[in-house]
Amino acid sequence: MTTAFKAASTFAAAGTATAGGIYFGTDIFKGKVVTKKTIASLLREKHPQKRLISSSSVSDLDWKKAYKTYREGNKERNKGQDIWKLDGWDRLSEVQEVDTTTEFISRCNSNKLVEVEGEQDPLYKQVLRYCTRDTLVKDLIFENTSKQLLNSASDQDTSGWTAAWEVYRTQNKASDKGKDAWEFSDWDSKKDKTELPADYKTKCDSKASIPAFKLDNEDYKNVLNWCTKN
Repeated sequence: MTTAFKAASTFAAAGTATAGGIYFGTDIFKGKVVTKKTIASLLREKHPQKRLISSSSVSDLDWKKAYKTYREGNKERNKGQDIWKLDGWDRLSEVQEVDTTTEFISRCNSNKLVEVEGEQDPLYKQVLRYCTRDTLVKDLIFENTSKQLLNSASDQDTSGWTAAWEVYRTQNKASDKGKDAWEFSDWDSKKDKTELPADYKTKCDSKASIPAFKLDNEDYKNVLNWCTKN
């Protein structure tokens, strides 16, 4: 018996251990290495346009929408047969948007930490569908810059708002398009006034809540320039 044959025989025997022993499998020969990642980390990589819902409030609007989607997807299933087997589940004849449950939030929070091989994993698809919301302009600002969105509450960030409006006014006043970027009403009269318009804060809030997940997004760049402070 040659040395090479002895080595191969020994290696094969090691890969098929006796009952109760460890099975090394044939992946050693195939050279296949399986790398698993948590669903949360895989979501950031494969679906950057989505973010896991982080609120703990059962009345949060994003959770209510997600819970409705879950209930719609399982409404034909009887008690104990819904995909996550939630307590209190029962077959539904009609689905309306209602508060979610603490159990549903908890299930999302635990499932997102499960490690899977890839985005084709059934649980990954479920978490993507039932536990996420759109990525927003405000998310990009929070995650990628040191700036903060100005607080739109009354009497908050007064100097910051004044400075932000001045930047907006100056940059848009010289525009050759004949109108400002956000198309404020009465722009012709507003563009020469340093006083903050009543609807500027509202405009910033609405623009910050627009779905966006790329840093070259125009809404992201505008809100970063016109609605933030250092």
